[in-house]
Amino acid sequence: MKIIIKESKIDMLMTEYLNTWVNSRRLVEFDRFIVLEDPNGEEENDVDMEYDGDDGRLWVRRKLFDTLSDLFGKNHIETLVFVGKFFEYKFGVEVNKVE
Repeated sequence: MKIIIKESKIDMLMTEYLNTWVNSRRLVEFDRFIVLEDPNGEEENDVDMEYDGDDGRLWVRRKLFDTLSDLFGKNHIETLVFVGKFFEYKFGVEVNKVE
């Protein structure tokens, strides 16, 4: 059986997923940086997302992109754009580039 899900519903589900994901991370803010870390991660490998307020760059761990693309059927570019807009809304900052 095939089910058709509207794009707006996918976006809503993706937003809910990201909200839950962000709430499960340790938030570290210093200078103009916003860092989301895995509280259970290895010390040298625990950063999952990092925003640099000086240039508006948002770095996201590849594993998160792959998970979002696989779960919600968006391509890499759509996922980059969505995550950037989500981060802007969630943290009230301007994202110029997502990588």
